[in-house]
Amino acid sequence: MNTTAIKQVNNKLKSLPDSLVEELEQFIDYLSFRHSLEKETADVPKWQQDLVLDRANNPQKPVDALQMLQEFEEEI
Repeated sequence: MNTTAIKQVNNKLKSLPDSLVEELEQFIDYLSFRHSLEKETADVPKWQQDLVLDRANNPQKPVDALQMLQEFEEEI
């Protein structure tokens, strides 16, 4: 962040009432947390992110891994 931006933010911050400063602090914490999550998921392939989101949005009964392996072996 450049010096001009810091000064502008600082001036705006000084004009806020204390109650809003506290709320702003919480919002900054939230933004920092969200940014850290985005950095963590940047290494996860897009297809895997999509798969997890799809499963989260469309819950189904749990997968039976042994049955899945048996079906796979039958196909071979």
